[in-house]
Amino acid sequence: MAFSESNIERLLEQAESAGVFHKAVAGFILPDGSTRLVAFNTPENTVFDIASLTKVCPTSTLALCYILEGKLHLDDRVIDYIPELQTNYREDIRIFHLLTHSLDYRVPMKTLRTLPPEGILNALFTYQFAKAPGADFNYGNPASVLLGIILQRLTGKDLQQQGRERFFEPLGMTRSGWDPLTRDWNAIPREEIAPTEICEFRGREICGEIHDESAWVLRKLFPVGSAGMFSCVPDLLKFVKMVLEDRPAGILKMVSENAFTREDAAQFLPAGDSPAGAANGACTALGWELAQSKFMGSRVSPHAFGKTGFTGASIVADPVAGAAVVLLSDFTYPHREASADRIHAFRASLADAFFGAV
Repeated sequence: MAFSESNIERLLEQAESAGVFHKAVAGFILPDGSTRLVAFNTPENTVFDIASLTKVCPTSTLALCYILEGKLHLDDRVIDYIPELQTNYREDIRIFHLLTHSLDYRVPMKTLRTLPPEGILNALFTYQFAKAPGADFNYGNPASVLLGIILQRLTGKDLQQQGRERFFEPLGMTRSGWDPLTRDWNAIPREEIAPTEICEFRGREICGEIHDESAWVLRKLFPVGSAGMFSCVPDLLKFVKMVLEDRPAGILKMVSENAFTREDAAQFLPAGDSPAGAANGACTALGWELAQSKFMGSRVSPHAFGKTGFTGASIVADPVAGAAVVLLSDFTYPHREASADRIHAFRASLADAFFGAV
């Protein structure tokens, strides 16, 4: 079966009819390296808030580049970069834990949104963990916020500058970055940005400003590593293609073959502690998720890697097939749903339709 844009259009139409989203753009990297775009109810270069895709584009991928260059190491202590971190286990927290989300923060960042930005950081810096670093998987924003701070202190440049210099400008990602409405380079007109939500917390429609509430507050200090990036599907295809083509050399293995086992994690734990939890199995690697059928479907290889974003964004890439699918949508517009079940089901169906054809 060959790849069919009409089949993808039907899937998008069905999802829109079911109210999963109103606007969407799907992009595909085929095994021959060519790309295809299918836009639904919006131009193909529409800019969306990519939410937690920020964690990989650019945050964790920047970290992996620095690790490959020897400027950063998995076993570096976080307190060597953030000495104001006063949590328990502060001596034991490593870059490894931030990249694999195996740091047991049990504080929803949403609950901190009414604090000033300094208050949010203080809450993270003084948090008292119930479990040792590496003992359990706990996906969330805090680890990526800390990682972003470390990258900023390592380079002396914020994530906007690093992303622009390392990825956006070299790859021609001209519509990507924080602050799309107001930045002094490649500002995006509001009408070219998909509204994200009619937000009760802020009392207005959110369009062109960070949807994630805690990241929106922290942006008063600096762009954070957990959320806040804006991009379009053509730009993200360039980013994903870079990884699939193993640029820089070694990065593909880091993101697609580094599923961490309990034994791998044990070396990062204090003496006497033992690792537990799904993070140290095959569901997570360095920054990316691996082989997650809930949004990747059933037709990808065990080396498939990807990421999702709360706003309706996702990346699924399979280095064995040499192919990838990127989705941006307005799933949270006009209002967010109670769970991600429906958008996950669509993501999986989209991935199955694509990878089943290629």
